[in-house]
Order: sequence, then C-alpha cells, then structure tokens
Amino acid sequence: MKFQLKRLLAQFFIFLSANLRPFGVKTGFCYPFFYCNACPSATSACPLRPLEVSVYKFIQDDNSIKWTFLLFPIAILGLIGALSGRAICGWACPIGLLQRATGKIARKFKKYPLFKKMGKHPIEQYLRYIKYINLIGLVFVTSALIGFYFTDICPIGFLTGTIPTLLLFPGKYGPSSYFWIALVIFILFLILIFLIERGWCRYFCPVGAILAPFNKISLMHITRVPEETFQKECLHCNACSNICPMGIDVVKINRDPECILCGKCIEVCPKNLIEYSRGQK
Repeated sequence: MKFQLKRLLAQFFIFLSANLRPFGVKTGFCYPFFYCNACPSATSACPLRPLEVSVYKFIQDDNSIKWTFLLFPIAILGLIGALSGRAICGWACPIGLLQRATGKIARKFKKYPLFKKMGKHPIEQYLRYIKYINLIGLVFVTSALIGFYFTDICPIGFLTGTIPTLLLFPGKYGPSSYFWIALVIFILFLILIFLIERGWCRYFCPVGAILAPFNKISLMHITRVPEETFQKECLHCNACSNICPMGIDVVKINRDPECILCGKCIEVCPKNLIEYSRGQK
C-alpha cells in the first residue's frame, strides 16, 4: 500500500477516534495534535489549554492546578516528538487532513508569478518563526501576565468548537467577548490555507512549534541515501522539493524542523534516493 493511502487512512481513523463523545467516549487524555476540546464530539483535550491554564494558575499562586496538569501535555508531545518528530502533523492531525484537502487548490496558486516569488523569497523562511512567537508569546507569556489565552481566539477552536455548537445548539450559545476577533482570525485562516499549501502548519501552529525541534533528535526521520550514492545518481530533477507540501528543499534535507514525514518526496524520487530512517544517522 502506498504511503499516501496509508497516511489518508491514518488521518481518517484519528479524526474519527477524536470525535467519539456522542458514543459515550470521553477520556482524560490530551491530544498530541491540534484540535479543540470545545468541539461537542471531542473525546480529549487540546494540549494548549492545560499549558495556558497551568501557567496562569502558577503565576496566581493557585494550588488548584498541580504540576501534573502542566507536565502531562508536555510529556505526551515530548515522547511522540522523540519517537517520530513532527510526523504527527502529517499522519494524524485533523487540521493537517483539512489542509491536505485545500492543498490541491493552493498548489494551483503556486503557478502564478506572485506566489512563485513568495515561495522563493528569503523572508519566507523567517515567516516560519511566527509559530514559535505564537507559542511563547500567546500561549505562555500572555497567559502568565494578563490571563489572555490563545485558545480564546484560536481559528481551530472556532472551526471545531464554536461553529458546531452554533449549529447543534441554536439559541443556546452565548458568544464570548472574543467572538468577533476569533471570527476574523478564522476567515484569515481559511484564506491562508487555500492560498498557501499547509500555510497554518508552516507559519502559525503552536503545536507544530513544540514538535518541530524534535525532528533533530527523533528516532524516525526522512533522510537521503549515503552522500556518495546520492551525488552519483541524483538527476537534480527537483521532483522531491516540488512535491513537498511544507516547501522544503529536500535535496538539502538534514532533519529539517519543517518536515512532517508525509513521504511524498520518497514516492516521487525516480531513483529511490530518499527514505525513512529509524535511528540517529
């Protein structure tokens, strides 16, 4: 079975397992990916919310929140990151599945000169650091200093929590003070993922920011065959880089933090010079 079919099945299975509350399934588990526990069908909690609440409570010296509440999501993400890096983004995250669907439209925009220039402009690499700013600034710092939570304006929360609640419980939903801000951000989120392939993953996802550094040490990663063989057989066709949904220069790949281990570059290489690796090489 090809990687992409396996990946699609894995993504659908995870999506279904994340939405079993109507069947009486609700766990105390923390999702290892980006999804909202405010979703009426959610079975578990978003990893960001306990992080935000823990930081706020600790600053307020509120003993109702224990260290385990803070360490639980960190331990889950750390373990998964150490084993497979950012593979969870490419193989499990429901928002990754959504962007997989919109990616086909985004790829059409890449044919236009403006989007070609944007993709190759040096500033594009710096834009990828925004997700780390989101993580540190909006998840931790604002939670500690002013009690404002990123999850209050999160577009994923609006998509999977607010909209389903409005549809399922009309007239009973009371919008928060952040509703209109969240709506604007959600609209911008939609525009982004339709214009830039996996634009949310590349530039804004705080969970991706947590997992990305683990690509440098994870047991599983994508690598090239030995350098001598690669230099000898590579056709320099750039098929691997062109197919990459994260816009990585795969020819120069070296445990890139942006890699989501989707395997597209492996399948497209005509000389089979790219592979999954299990180990530290």
